[in-house]
Amino acid sequence: MNPIVSEVARRGSVSFSEFMGLALYHPTAGYYTRARRGGGPVGPEGDFVTAPTASNLFARTVARLLDQLAQELGEPLTLAELGAGEGALLRRLVPECGGIGGETLARVVAVEASERARKRLVATCPGVESGDTLVGFALPSGPTVLLASELYDAVPARRATLRRRDGVLEMAEYHVAVAPGGRLAWRLAAPADGAVEKYLAVRGLQLEEGQIVEIRPGLEAMHAEHLAWCGRSALAVIIEYGYPARQLFNPRARRLGTLVGTFRHRIVANPLSRPGQVDLTAHVNFDDLDGAAARLGWERAQIKPLGSFLALHGALGMLPQPVAEGARLSAADWAELSAAKRLLHPSGMGGDLKALVQGRGAAWSAYEKVATPPPTEA
Repeated sequence: MNPIVSEVARRGSVSFSEFMGLALYHPTAGYYTRARRGGGPVGPEGDFVTAPTASNLFARTVARLLDQLAQELGEPLTLAELGAGEGALLRRLVPECGGIGGETLARVVAVEASERARKRLVATCPGVESGDTLVGFALPSGPTVLLASELYDAVPARRATLRRRDGVLEMAEYHVAVAPGGRLAWRLAAPADGAVEKYLAVRGLQLEEGQIVEIRPGLEAMHAEHLAWCGRSALAVIIEYGYPARQLFNPRARRLGTLVGTFRHRIVANPLSRPGQVDLTAHVNFDDLDGAAARLGWERAQIKPLGSFLALHGALGMLPQPVAEGARLSAADWAELSAAKRLLHPSGMGGDLKALVQGRGAAWSAYEKVATPPPTEA
């Protein structure tokens, strides 16, 4: 029997948050932790493509931003990537910045839950420090940039709904149990604590009957811990699928929540199927991230679609251009443009993914300067 199904059967039932944790991070059978033949879960041969792996343009644009920040600050940066995987981004980004120990990067740390992925990362990214938690690293001594791309949407979420029972509306939480035949099935139960109700009440949210939501009561504290590690001169760049609370929990736009299961680049009809083989994600409430920043006295920029964020930081100027009038682009250039389109266009990742930038101290002041478009001539 599948180890994840066996664990659910042993417990009788588990909350969806517990199931999502098992499905993604079970020591031997989890989606991100299990052994695989060939490559990992990300990329054309995996189950999905992330912004950093969609096109080299992502790494080049972020490298340009890091170069500008280091130049403005007059000293190199500590770069910390959360959810670094096998190092797909860092293998591209670090060389673009001139390596570790140069004018841009003094130090690079990579946080990754999967031990298998960390071993691959260390083997292919010389000089990068690797560990499973950010707080396990020595504190940075200078300005820091924290980068997290599509990480928080994989943090296990609680799933709840407002149901009518015996004529009375009540909050119910989704659990997962083993049904006859060994398949997994949904079960509804009263929340084990008041965290769901408190989360919604604090944010002034009221569910409609039948509405489903995915929430992460611990995300604000988690993000605050990450920001606190960065020190007094720091910038955080968060790339995520998500919205502020009022949009995310809109009962008309997202009445059934945002839970998605992905297998071989296709959305699966049943996210409980193939546990450990199907990636599970749910959108992020950006208000949780803003709450963490506000608690620590950090500033924040306006949330932008990823395409707009990359364009602001010079991505369009890096696209292939004909070298002479009348010249044609090569096949490689056309392939690069096609990949970049997916990253920049509003109908793709460029619109679906959002970029949130937070900061404090000298690093934030430096970012405000480099992120301000030059004045246009009349």
